[in-house]
Amino acid sequence: MKRIFPNLHQPSRLILPCLFFLLGMTVCAQNKDERKILETIDMEMAYWNAGDIEGYVSLYAPDDSTRMILSKGAAYGKQAILQFYQKYWPKEKMGKLLLDGTAMERISKKFYFVTGYFHVTLPDGKVIHGRYSSLMKKVGGKWLIYTDHSG
Repeated sequence: MKRIFPNLHQPSRLILPCLFFLLGMTVCAQNKDERKILETIDMEMAYWNAGDIEGYVSLYAPDDSTRMILSKGAAYGKQAILQFYQKYWPKEKMGKLLLDGTAMERISKKFYFVTGYFHVTLPDGKVIHGRYSSLMKKVGGKWLIYTDHSG
């Protein structure tokens, strides 16, 4: 009988290089900035899921030109964005947020274009699905939301 793996204690010369290549792709697929952006996205979900809208909005850049694009215009600046969320997403309505399918494209040293999917499970069990795009800006070593569009 012929064995597919002749000796599992001595991996073939092909298996180890392939394994290291695949592991390297996983580790190297994201640079430091991309890992930091993913941390910001994780923080978005954590704040939202805790019902902490102030924490959520703290992840927006402090610039007056920071904006959230809405179906009927845009909200400019963190204060206007916070007021929008407080009005339309009170804590009892927020539910649970999942962001996935994230794709990133570096625009410059200070900007990344980020896209993905959002899923909000409302307290009554209904789920809202959609796409989002964000322009992320590096401010003081942190990656923050500069432009936000969800639909």
